[in-house]
Amino acid sequence: MMPFMRTTININDALLDELKERSLRTRRPLTKVLDEVLRRGLAEPTGRGQAVKIRTYKVGLKPAYRGLSLNQLYDQLEAEDHFKAAEE
Repeated sequence: MMPFMRTTININDALLDELKERSLRTRRPLTKVLDEVLRRGLAEPTGRGQAVKIRTYKVGLKPAYRGLSLNQLYDQLEAEDHFKAAEE
């Protein structure tokens, strides 16, 4: 039998409610359910396995827009729309 250590954790109320509900549904103590959930979570792969290749496509951006983040690009395009609307 493994030794246990008493500790205090801060846990989101919604997660705690879900753990309590699972405990009631399976008729097992909350500590056993929490132990099982933590063990499963720690056994999961970290996601740092193989690199994923993403195919890229040219979208025909104007040279002035190259290198901008999506937020900067959106702001620039929105500003151009406002400018066009003001000219009309």
